[in-house]
Amino acid sequence: MQSAKAKKTNKPLAERVRAVLQNGGTLEKAIPGYAPREAQIAMALEVVETIQQDSTLLAEAGTGTGKTFAYLIPALLSGKKIILSTATKTLQEQLIQKDLPMLMKACDIKSKARLLKGRDNYVCPQRLEIAETVEQHSREDWKKLAKIREWVDDKTLNGDRAELDSVAEDDPIWRKVSARMEFCQSAECSAEGGCFYPQVKQKAAEAEILVVNHHLFCADLALREQGFGELLPEADVYVFDEAHQLPDIAAQFLGFSLSRSQLEELVRDIKQAQSLEAPESKQLADLADKISEQLLAVNQALGKWEKRWTWTQLESETAFQQTFKRMLAVMDTVTDALKSVEERGKQLSAVHKRCKEYAVQLKEWQNSQSENNVRWIESSQARFRLFLTPLNVAAAFSRQREEIGGAWLFTSATLSVRGQFDYFAKRLGLDDAKSVNWASPFDYQTQGVIYHPIGLPEPRNPDYIKICLRAAWPLLKAADGRAFMLFTSHKAMQEARAILQTHWKGNLLVQGDLPKLTLLQRFKEANSAILLGTSSFWEGVDVKGDALKLVVIDRIPFAPPDDPIVQAREAYLKEKGLNGFVHFQLPEAVIAMKQGAGRLIRDLGDRGVLMLCDPRLSTKGYGNVIRDSLPDFPWVYEAGAALEVLTVTDQTVN
Repeated sequence: MQSAKAKKTNKPLAERVRAVLQNGGTLEKAIPGYAPREAQIAMALEVVETIQQDSTLLAEAGTGTGKTFAYLIPALLSGKKIILSTATKTLQEQLIQKDLPMLMKACDIKSKARLLKGRDNYVCPQRLEIAETVEQHSREDWKKLAKIREWVDDKTLNGDRAELDSVAEDDPIWRKVSARMEFCQSAECSAEGGCFYPQVKQKAAEAEILVVNHHLFCADLALREQGFGELLPEADVYVFDEAHQLPDIAAQFLGFSLSRSQLEELVRDIKQAQSLEAPESKQLADLADKISEQLLAVNQALGKWEKRWTWTQLESETAFQQTFKRMLAVMDTVTDALKSVEERGKQLSAVHKRCKEYAVQLKEWQNSQSENNVRWIESSQARFRLFLTPLNVAAAFSRQREEIGGAWLFTSATLSVRGQFDYFAKRLGLDDAKSVNWASPFDYQTQGVIYHPIGLPEPRNPDYIKICLRAAWPLLKAADGRAFMLFTSHKAMQEARAILQTHWKGNLLVQGDLPKLTLLQRFKEANSAILLGTSSFWEGVDVKGDALKLVVIDRIPFAPPDDPIVQAREAYLKEKGLNGFVHFQLPEAVIAMKQGAGRLIRDLGDRGVLMLCDPRLSTKGYGNVIRDSLPDFPWVYEAGAALEVLTVTDQTVN
């Protein structure tokens, strides 16, 4: 599928790539501050080989290697159709707004690059009109709808909610107006009819470089696996940046989840559709109310305490099994009733389709016999969500990769464990892939230290967080804040917050209080700032320079042992004669720990301290596996040595 706009040349691709990246090359001349890097050129040449041979490459590139340019330059110069998939919106926006335009200009490449998101990121004009004319809203929601209407009519070209800054991204009102699949009347919606999503999708199909995220790619993969078509156009080259997240995201889409709130939303939409398109069929609204009754009964059977239930636990819960069966029966009854009236209007047709799909999922969840599927529920007093999650996606992913064909590149700063790629490769069925590791160009031996205080208690000690904070206190003061404190649980983060609020006189920023990007911006600008975060701040966060001098990690990020997925995967591995801890828990913890450690040094001029509190790093045998996988900092065990690094840093800055 060669791009029609690729520049004609007889020079080999590898030679052209070198000419762009090398000393005195295209980028050094065109981009101020660009400096050639040996590892970047080496990775780029491996990508060239992968593209030319339609093969598969696993590429771990340490922070500072320049892996983005290393895959973009060969991809652009190849003239082939490319799909770039990332895990975060930040990287998507960087690619589409900065890197791709800059490189195409520097290399005089005229290709079209487009960004395609999941359809619920786009407004649906039909849903907006329904919300404005039929539904009941609070005064605040009416104001938000007015802002969305003004945006649709006068401002947006693509209908992408990222362009809508007057309504919060996570505001519930968006669900009422977004182009979600369950509401789509695809046979009647079109680009010509003013619907945004078909327009965006059409432009995406015409682009030579298409940027998506892992969620959308895996949604496409799941549709292909089920034989229902596809969401994405065909391509010649598939690049997955931040690829370490891909296996878990693939598992989400090759399985499914269904929540009480989704079913309650279905009830509301059935009643609305009945009122608008079949006002004489009042029994339909009464039947919909019976779904609500059964949802309440199921929640009551699960109890009011927050809990994760395995299927083994649920099998012995008689009250749950009985109420769940009654809910299934009600869903079937409502589905049949909707079928008899669906031809009366678009909304009735849409809710019938959705009700039928939910009923099928509920039955599949109840009756699944596959050893590869885990059935479980998260519940609390007023909510529940059931999950069907595959333990292993390797077979499905490998099958679709072979079916699709082309060249495949998986890259991240954290794909390997102790230099080996086996764990990641096996999870996606990439046993035939070539794997290469390029170390970071940073001089960890001189740019910082790992401080591992001796004498801290085991993490199960009830005073563990308090004792960790006491050990970190001299460093926090010496660095004048400028610290990330990364926790493995919200409970630990909130405990630290409660302690620091009464002792720290500077700025205290806590995940969840503000949007992530806002918190990061405030951290960079504020004086004496400490930022407390959990999983979402362990990766994809880039703070260079003087603003960040200290990263504290409370413990090794092992998954909770009572997690249903953890229990099921360990049992699955045990049946195969493998140790669940060695072949699952430990590799996952290593990759997460590498991500957390990677927050500290982001540039050649950065300097600081990485404080690792968990005593198991030095008291347990598996601690060596984690230590050997981390950046090559010197390890120090006395606070004085760590304080010396921070003091030298301050003197250098001042």
